[in-house]
Amino acid sequence: MRALNSPLWLFAAVAALITLNLNGFLLFDHDEGAFSEATRGMFERGDFITTWLNDRVRFDKPILIYWLQAASVWAFGTEIWAFRLPSALAGILWVFAIYRFCQKQIDQQTAVAAAMMAATALGINMISHVATADALLNMLLATTLLLMYVWSKTPGHLLLFAIYALMGLGTLTKGPVAFVIPFLAGSLFFITNGQIRDFLKAIFYVPGWIVFLAIAAPWYVIEYLRHGQDFIDGFFLKHNVNRFNNAMEGHDGGFLFYPLVLPFLLAPFGGLLIRVLPTIRTALAGGDPLNRFLWIWFLVVLVLFSLASTKLPHYILYGVTPLVILMARYRYMLTSRWLAAAFPVILFGLLTAFPLLIPYVEATLTNPIEIATAQRAHTYFDAAFTISVAIASLVAIGIIFWRRISPWFALVVTGVIQSLVVWFLFVPTYSDTQQLPVYEAAMFARTLDEPVITQSVDLPSFNVYLDKVTERRALKAGEVGFAREDRVDRVGQFDTLFKSGPIMIIRKTADEPAQETSGEALNDKD
Repeated sequence: MRALNSPLWLFAAVAALITLNLNGFLLFDHDEGAFSEATRGMFERGDFITTWLNDRVRFDKPILIYWLQAASVWAFGTEIWAFRLPSALAGILWVFAIYRFCQKQIDQQTAVAAAMMAATALGINMISHVATADALLNMLLATTLLLMYVWSKTPGHLLLFAIYALMGLGTLTKGPVAFVIPFLAGSLFFITNGQIRDFLKAIFYVPGWIVFLAIAAPWYVIEYLRHGQDFIDGFFLKHNVNRFNNAMEGHDGGFLFYPLVLPFLLAPFGGLLIRVLPTIRTALAGGDPLNRFLWIWFLVVLVLFSLASTKLPHYILYGVTPLVILMARYRYMLTSRWLAAAFPVILFGLLTAFPLLIPYVEATLTNPIEIATAQRAHTYFDAAFTISVAIASLVAIGIIFWRRISPWFALVVTGVIQSLVVWFLFVPTYSDTQQLPVYEAAMFARTLDEPVITQSVDLPSFNVYLDKVTERRALKAGEVGFAREDRVDRVGQFDTLFKSGPIMIIRKTADEPAQETSGEALNDKD
């Protein structure tokens, strides 16, 4: 029993789940490719303040995740897993922040349950596997808010310093969201908890703001001094204000978008989530302060991002930490094995049927590179894939209906099986389908040992594999270009040196101008 209460086995299990096959699949464009190339380019340019993608300044995110990725790359080289390592470490810290909070505020058994639920929940596990800023921000946001609740019970200067420091690090990771969510959730909780004076004391705590500004402000000031209004327009207006006011890059959805995707981001715990929903009534009506805090936190995130025009599934992850704690706290409310099995059956069913769904998806596509990817998918998602996933599905369902273990624990075991299927079967197969042509093109280009010029394609992972910046401009006679098949007619006359799927390496053979040589044409997005 003492061994089960020890965090050592739990740490090993969580670390294993969060890092499953971290190097077993290629970088996904555009997000992973863009973050990784921006980090790799820092070393090539010798600039560790401003991030770039080829000849374009990248104002998408603040600097902290790039610094952490750069430290990992400096230590381990430009390996795929090195770019993902900071996210994985953030994911592990995120899970153990949940564990430690539950251990102190609830009990040890709930802490263990919450940690295992967090480590196996699909959304948390996935975001911790990718080379972006989101796992880091989620860890910092979760820790900030959990400490805010602790401070509401036992106020202290050190806790306030920690809260402001975490918000400063979060602001250096992804911007204003790192203090907007804590402010909104904290204000509502302290007001409903009758602690208005404590809240005012906290938000007007001058030493805390000094810590916050000391951490977050220098980089923002330096970037403004370097780039002036371009930085304001690119970072604050385009990637913060406009994301809220306008649906960027086609990422829109109705007000029900997040309620619909949430059970799958928490897969396989959708049934347990449904069972704990009724606790919201007593929590908001003045019941247990911890429950009220957790529900306020989640609802602030849900409403805020449901009102935003740009909707991406991972935005709601800012609000899943309180749900994980609630599910762990009330895990025994789930008694129906049929309800427990409902969402795993849907998810595993979709994975098993994925090869059959490809033709229907392909029929809806209009982007040539997406159509080419769908056509390649027929080769990769084969009978062996279907059989393997089907076997895993049957094992998972069998465990859920095994009466010797409780339904909630059966879902944890199902979550482990789910993680194995996702990271050793689905994601590597999908990665090869989508990204292998880019990797193969980069490996061929490396054998040429000459500069490569990007032509009307935006796949930054190519630069990572090539380990060089590829200038974006029109080709001159004799130069080598990285292009995609449906846009290569813009180059003029050329020889094809390499082709994999829609991706090509070409050499221009004549000096006549290309059909389209404008900067706009050369910077088309996929």
